[in-house]
Amino acid sequence: MLDLIDSGLMHDAGHKSIEIAKENGSWILLDEVEELIIPKDLEVAFATKSHAKAFYVSLSKSVKKAILQWIVLARQPQVRQKRITEIVESAEQNLKPKHLR
Repeated sequence: MLDLIDSGLMHDAGHKSIEIAKENGSWILLDEVEELIIPKDLEVAFATKSHAKAFYVSLSKSVKKAILQWIVLARQPQVRQKRITEIVESAEQNLKPKHLR
């Protein structure tokens, strides 16, 4: 992004889009996903199934990111919880969630 600004290629619409994203939170929405930070609710769910977390930890970074992104992008709390349940139950069986198989 800084390259675009320094090169004079960032237009007003681009600056405006960035400001909107910063205001509504979408600018940082996936930061924790990129850092592979396990959300607290997923950590709590893993605590009930010890093998599930071990399987999750063994996954590649790209698969972990896909799983974490799937959780973060859930729009409703019920959907988020359903996804977490599927992740933990699948991991307990040494499987990725259905959408990643």
